[in-house]
Amino acid sequence: MEPDAVLALAREHAAAEALGDADRTLATLCPNPVFEFFPSRLTIGGWDNIETFYREQYPRFATKVTGYEVLGEWTNDHTAIQEYQVEIAGDEGPETYRVMSMAPVSPEGKLAGERLYCDEGFIRHLLGPLFGLCQPLD
Repeated sequence: MEPDAVLALAREHAAAEALGDADRTLATLCPNPVFEFFPSRLTIGGWDNIETFYREQYPRFATKVTGYEVLGEWTNDHTAIQEYQVEIAGDEGPETYRVMSMAPVSPEGKLAGERLYCDEGFIRHLLGPLFGLCQPLD
């Protein structure tokens, strides 16, 4: 896949997330997406888990986001990387997180999921009650 097409796919995914459009977001993903979190070395995957996340949990998470900024984007013919600063309304006040998202492309030409480099606090906000479904990476 050409780097411009990889970046366009990652941007489409992010735009659909920002709009809270679960169908559009899910349309950017392969049939068995996997999300991995580092340095926590946790993973959650499978269509059912990711669909539940985007239809039920992501709308709750989005209400906590008070701002975000794209700090940079990089791409090649098989992966897009996007760096964000995300501000979240935490229980004890505002919280700011730096997140690096690496989104590889599957053989089907969709995103295979995401590999997120972020603080565990961000993961807990993002996944909410689905955090318990995470498994340790081998």
